[in-house]
Amino acid sequence: MSPTAQRISETSIVDLGCLNGAYATGFARLGYNVCGIEVRQSNFDACQYVKSKTDLPNLEFVKDDVRNISKYGSFDVSFCSGLLYHLDKPAEFLQTVADQTKSILVLQTHFAPNQTAPKKTKSKGVLGFSKRREVPEVLNYNLSPLTENEGFQGRWFNEPGSKDDDSHWASWGNSKSFWLTRPSLMQVLQNVGFDLVFEQFDNLTPTIAESMEAGFYAENYRSTFIAVKVP
Repeated sequence: MSPTAQRISETSIVDLGCLNGAYATGFARLGYNVCGIEVRQSNFDACQYVKSKTDLPNLEFVKDDVRNISKYGSFDVSFCSGLLYHLDKPAEFLQTVADQTKSILVLQTHFAPNQTAPKKTKSKGVLGFSKRREVPEVLNYNLSPLTENEGFQGRWFNEPGSKDDDSHWASWGNSKSFWLTRPSLMQVLQNVGFDLVFEQFDNLTPTIAESMEAGFYAENYRSTFIAVKVP
């Protein structure tokens, strides 16, 4: 076994809210030791089906609320995609995750705008994409006015189906969730114990500037953050 393969085989990853187990299975195929946590029975059944069709002894799924991550020990890497913005106490959850994460948190999430929303106009800017003008807060997600929760700024979002097993992409146990603003999110990550916080932009290629000004990033307030604990 090469040194790289050995390091991978000795690295543990937890996939928080793993849905149908696709990411967890992908990590396991690469050689990592993976635990996927999923609370909805229908999603967990899908994970078990995937597990039954693979020969991956390094892949495990457990049915539980991700807020109970401490029951399953600590992990080198925590992977949290599409989950944080479904929680009503995101700062508390990130502290729980940080306590169980040895090295890296990969966090893919929505965040709340801390100003007014960008809107495209027909006029063109010097870079060739639409200019923005500031408009009253409407947004695609019907978020609340800017407010404070757990000591941080953000906006409330009304969840469509809490504890509804058919609502595969909804909250579990809370009827509304709190989206942290981008500055508050990065502050929370720093506060809970991550020394370095990075944001990924290469997934917006080839039009990074346009996306951030008037495209996907500007309209959806969603990004990937990498939080790192320095040894």
